[in-house]
Amino acid sequence: MNIFKNFGNELSYKDIIQLDGAFSVAHINYGKSPIFNGINSKDITKRSRKNSLSAKEKIEDVIGCIESFDGTEKNFKKADRILLWENYWLEYIIAFDKLVEILPNSIVTIYLGRQAIEIGLKYLLLKNSGKIAKTHDLKELADLLYSKYIINDDYMEYVDIFCEKYCKYIEGGNVEYFRFPEYKENKFFAGNSLDIKWLSYNFTLILLKLIHFANLDDKI
Repeated sequence: MNIFKNFGNELSYKDIIQLDGAFSVAHINYGKSPIFNGINSKDITKRSRKNSLSAKEKIEDVIGCIESFDGTEKNFKKADRILLWENYWLEYIIAFDKLVEILPNSIVTIYLGRQAIEIGLKYLLLKNSGKIAKTHDLKELADLLYSKYIINDDYMEYVDIFCEKYCKYIEGGNVEYFRFPEYKENKFFAGNSLDIKWLSYNFTLILLKLIHFANLDDKI
């Protein structure tokens, strides 16, 4: 197969799964961390995480405590949460931008773009109220944004309306529209006639508007 060459030409389906890779503690032992928007994610929340198991530089005996940490944490400071969401959002935007170039007609591209918009709306709501809205519906999130902020800027016109119409007339109320080919109540993907480039264009405009609204132009 001519795929997955980043891990070497000799990679095969016959190779044994490295089961320890499914445990957070085993990963901590290697001192690695994800990069969000070019920033080491370990540095983003290190103040909140100073007493966490996941903050230890190295665990000498992985076998003895491999099930001691499930990969989640609590009680992050508000400033650290905001910074984490900010960089997470910007990373999604960068990934969407790359997919627009590499896979301009792919459903994966538009799914990632939609996810970037969702994260951006939630980030702005978090900054405003300190809470994350527990919905994936872009209309609901956009409505919340316009209710929490005073938005009189001309450039923000129609962002909420586009989200409303998109959710109703493209997704049909199915927030997982591009994630899966079928949904609840025997509903199936019917986007075979969609112009992905056109959707990506509008998603890009929404993201540019949200980035500017969030005063993050210099960070992207």
